[in-house]
Amino acid sequence: MRLLPPYPARFAAVLGLTWVIAGTLAGAPAPAASPPPAAQRGLTPLPRVTSPRLYVLDCGTLTNNRPEDYGLTREEVADTNMPVTCFLVIHPKGILLFDTGLSDRLVGRPLYENYIFGYGQIKMNTLLGQLADIGVAPSDITYLALSHSHIDHIGNANDYAGSTWLAQKAEMEPMFAAHPAPPWAYEYAALQQARTQVLDGDHDVFGDGTVILKFTPGHTPGHQSLYVKLVKTGGVVISGDLYHYSEERSLNRMPASELKTATPKSRAMIEEFLKQVHAQLWIGHSMAFFRDATKAPGWYE
Repeated sequence: MRLLPPYPARFAAVLGLTWVIAGTLAGAPAPAASPPPAAQRGLTPLPRVTSPRLYVLDCGTLTNNRPEDYGLTREEVADTNMPVTCFLVIHPKGILLFDTGLSDRLVGRPLYENYIFGYGQIKMNTLLGQLADIGVAPSDITYLALSHSHIDHIGNANDYAGSTWLAQKAEMEPMFAAHPAPPWAYEYAALQQARTQVLDGDHDVFGDGTVILKFTPGHTPGHQSLYVKLVKTGGVVISGDLYHYSEERSLNRMPASELKTATPKSRAMIEEFLKQVHAQLWIGHSMAFFRDATKAPGWYE
């Protein structure tokens, strides 16, 4: 989602949000206590895996009729609307949630209530409910990582503040120190008190090379993408907002506002990385990708 600072001051005034960076704790968290049995939690059994398993979660849809904002014409884009996609990785050593999508509070609400910066927000089901269908409760999630701090990627972040937040230092600063604060800062306010592992570049989440946060700044200062190495599917790179439309990639286009940022360098780095590890690229905002993806509670392994 393309959002240009400064954020409108009127939103900040309404919300009255000003934040400062809280102290953070580096390093891996202490081992969490085992969750109670599934029957006690009212959930299906928590999956047990011997290799990483990847789930694609439906976290809403953005209506958009301005592909020109991304350097494309309407004739060049097959579908200008954008799915909002979250991802869950279940690893033998823990669970990672990547992005939290549009707010669950939007479910069932009419579109006209929920426009922001020209984007309509639609939500058909909750993230909490989709995780429960898999057998995962918020308390089961070891790590939370956000690709970046725009509204369509942080909508339910407060629900997962009990996890260890894997946060790029360059993204934390505008999240909490910007004046005025982003109008949706209340959606992730609880992360100020979360156990936090502050990152400054790529990060191997479980220490075995199968799940790696790739530092891809440009869209925002601390934007990150996610690489998952799967036994049967092979390597997958989840782009975050490094790309929005598949046509950006095929036609070599990008938002004009990002031409002089780190986006060109980050895209070149990821393209080279894809070749090195023989991985495929998943563009979460691409309707073509999302329409054909196996969605939770199905999975990739």
